[in-house]
Parts: sequence; C-alpha cells; structure tokens
Amino acid sequence: MSDVYDLKALDLFSECDDPELDLIARLLTPIDASPGRVLMVQDGLPRQFVIVEAGEVEVVHHQPDGTDHIVTLGPDDWVGEVGLLNHVPCSATVRTRDGARVHVAGANEFRRLVEIPSVARRLRASSATRQAENQLVDAG
Repeated sequence: MSDVYDLKALDLFSECDDPELDLIARLLTPIDASPGRVLMVQDGLPRQFVIVEAGEVEVVHHQPDGTDHIVTLGPDDWVGEVGLLNHVPCSATVRTRDGARVHVAGANEFRRLVEIPSVARRLRASSATRQAENQLVDAG
C-alpha cells in the first residue's frame, strides 16, 4: 500500500480529495526498483501501470527499422496506461535506469483507478497523446 502523503505530491492525483487518495493508496504498491529492472516488455501483455516517484525509467520503443527510440521519464511521470486502457500490447519496454521508487497498479487496480473521474481524464488524455507519438515515431 502506498502512502497517501507520497501520492498527494504526484500531479496525477492533484485533483483528488482525501477519500479518493485513501482508495488510491490501497490500489498502488510502492516498489524500490533496482537499476535495470524491467517493468514492461514491448509487445507483451499489459499487466501494470507505473508512476515514478523518484529516479528515472527508460522507455525503449523498438522501431520497425530496427532502431530504438528512447525516452527517459522521471518523477511524476507514468507509463502503462496505453495498453491497459486500449487492450493492446505494450508499446515499449520500460526499465529503471539507476534505480527508482515507483508506485505500481496491476490491471484490476488500474480499472478501479480509472473510475475516479479526474484520474481517468488525465490517463485518457495521456494515452491519446502517446498513441499519436508512437505512430509518428514508427512512421520515421
């Protein structure tokens, strides 16, 4: 279970009230991930949603031409919503760089997160943006 005070500092939950934050804290699991830990695999089944509290993760999108497009995400960023919202395979491999503290929700917990209107709005918007970005990257 994540700590409510840690979650209050995250932008994704900035519009949530105290009862919503209490629920979110029960839905998320904090993990101190070691360097290089793989959190998602491109083309794999979407199994979890990850929010970065501290440290960095690398999002590696293997492109059709054989090159890699790498984006680094840091504190207050999240990843995994595209696959879980749209029921599609993971669009990238995600791994920690030098280690990171993350909050993780499995697929069932994620479904409950998107029942919170302010969280759902933000996640759907980021999913649409990321899908468009991925299409541009794949197009070269």
